[in-house]
Amino acid sequence: MSIWIDDYGRKGAGMGLILVVVCAITAVLISIVAARFRNAALTRITAAHGVQEHAYITLGGIEQYVQIRGEDRRNPVILWLHGGPEFPLTYMTGHYQAELERDYTVAVWEQRGCGRTLHRNPNVSNPTIDELLSDVDELVDHLRKRFDRDAIILVGQSWGTVLATDYIRRHPRKVAAYIGVGQVTEFLQGKILAAQQAADRARAKGNIRNATALIRGVECLRATKCLGQLDVKMLENMVITSMKYLRNKAEMSGVRQMWTALTSPQMRGVDVKWFLFASNARNIIESQRNLVDYMYFRHRIEDLKCRYPMPVCFIQGDSDWITPTPMVRDYYATVVAERKEMVVIQSAGHTPFLDHPQRFCAAVKEFLTDCQCGASQAASR
Repeated sequence: MSIWIDDYGRKGAGMGLILVVVCAITAVLISIVAARFRNAALTRITAAHGVQEHAYITLGGIEQYVQIRGEDRRNPVILWLHGGPEFPLTYMTGHYQAELERDYTVAVWEQRGCGRTLHRNPNVSNPTIDELLSDVDELVDHLRKRFDRDAIILVGQSWGTVLATDYIRRHPRKVAAYIGVGQVTEFLQGKILAAQQAADRARAKGNIRNATALIRGVECLRATKCLGQLDVKMLENMVITSMKYLRNKAEMSGVRQMWTALTSPQMRGVDVKWFLFASNARNIIESQRNLVDYMYFRHRIEDLKCRYPMPVCFIQGDSDWITPTPMVRDYYATVVAERKEMVVIQSAGHTPFLDHPQRFCAAVKEFLTDCQCGASQAASR
């Protein structure tokens, strides 16, 4: 009898635990759905001259995904070039873009070979830099024509700064102003500098094993001259170890990023699928070999000869060690432009627009207003 009671008790406890887990999951799902509805209402554009589009535009012979949002289509146009290569965050724009949408029409494009564009064109992958630059030019012309602009404002983030600076070199007259967020100067050298900094911090904390592993990684990277020689596993481990010592606790955590993404009304299953795929460095290197090779080994920002024929602003997080802020400072000092500015956002990392969206948007708007690319200037056009 006691055996039966004990068995029954264990089963009852097990069922109770299952019930608690089911209730917890249900509560989380309800919270996510409620937040998505709330965020959809908060970010909905209802202004008479507003624009709120999620569409596919033919660029380079294929349909590519572009989101265009703004409260007044007569405002200046911003084209946002995302990072990666091939890591769009379009589904996160509701977190940081609303302030910009009041004064600008913002176009966010998911580049050839990734995200929703790849989902629409599954057989088009591993693009070249020339293909992407041609796509950028077609999109810029599309935006200029549609919104009656002589030139647009170009914002590049991380890998997007590579695209942007190369595009400026080819088509300077089509760009009214350039903003580089997490500006790439020499990407491979940035990895080396970050690992050296992390090794110093590890050594200062007495973690000699990690410091030694990081220095070995630095030596390996210095000997790497092409993508075929790159030890991907070593690079992954080096980056993970480096971030243990370099990441600022004020940066947006992975949990917060996940919650922001899941509660975004723009998030779809295709976005989740691509995010999970792109979160693995090996997947990106294998599927985007041309672009990774270009960014690591062939891109030279000095090809611009440090001269920009338009206003230029670099926005960095003070704790950005993906594109190290000290390297961007050095490059900024050599830049010649009709107007230039560098903004360092405190307690922020490689994505200051996610870490501190209000500070980021304020910096963008102040710079563009000062160089007469703001909404008030457009209104008098």
